[in-house]
Amino acid sequence: MKINFTSLMYFQKVAELEHLTKAAEALHIAQPALSRTIRSMEEELDVSLFTHQGRNIHLTRDGHILLKYTNKILRSLDDLRQELQDSRDLQQLTVKLAIMSSSRLIPAFLMKFKEEYPETILEIVPQNSDSANASRTDLTLFSSLKHIDNDHTITLFRENLVMVFPTGTPYAHLPYVNLHDLSDMDFIMPPKGFLLRKTVEAYCKKAGFTPKVILESDNPDTVGEFIRAGLGSALVPQMTWHNAQIHNVALPVGDQECHRDLNISWKTDSKLSLSAVLLREYIVDHFWEFVRDNANKTFPMQKGM
Repeated sequence: MKINFTSLMYFQKVAELEHLTKAAEALHIAQPALSRTIRSMEEELDVSLFTHQGRNIHLTRDGHILLKYTNKILRSLDDLRQELQDSRDLQQLTVKLAIMSSSRLIPAFLMKFKEEYPETILEIVPQNSDSANASRTDLTLFSSLKHIDNDHTITLFRENLVMVFPTGTPYAHLPYVNLHDLSDMDFIMPPKGFLLRKTVEAYCKKAGFTPKVILESDNPDTVGEFIRAGLGSALVPQMTWHNAQIHNVALPVGDQECHRDLNISWKTDSKLSLSAVLLREYIVDHFWEFVRDNANKTFPMQKGM
């Protein structure tokens, strides 16, 4: 028999009690089996581990050496078990969230979640055009052109897109604009690969043109300042990008329905942790209300939008 963790634990108990029968009782094994284990260890190491004095036994010099290393090994094993358990506990508390849309609003929203569930550890995966990155997360917040409802994704809400112009625009007096009239306009858009960029390009293509991109940014505040400076215009989400509309003119699109759906999906290759389930349900129950209240507080909706 090769020495293993079990044989080392048996040896340690015999060394502690200095009695084979008492050690066997403490280990809940038969005394002959315990004796065979000790003999096998002695044969493998080619040493004598115990001397016999009546019914009691005592460690030899070599036995003391083995006990020193046995104690180290078994302490390391205990440390390993504890560290693995701590790791499992930590994994149960950690939620990996990929943010592909509404990245500007998520931090404040997650702060409210943390107030209710302070023990949860949130690992945020930044917006990335690499979809494989999101596949390794627990939850993914993203947008799409169509409503989604299946076993691993639900649509949270539908959000209209509005055209945002600088205040001096000739369209300012109109109730809406037609997208097909804007084919010559300079557009400010998110970088290539971003979901919102693909959405805007799809609506422009439907209107019969490819947008002329003059600047790129995925930051609503920055886009709003670019527009305010007269550098271009942008087709942006009405509520989650409300900051881009401040001090500018925001008009609905009249010649087609421009919108995007905000969705949340979750991994299906393994079971979600309790913390991930709690965050998913919190997003489902509260994110729309948070977006609506945030938008109305910072930038009241224009009538009819």
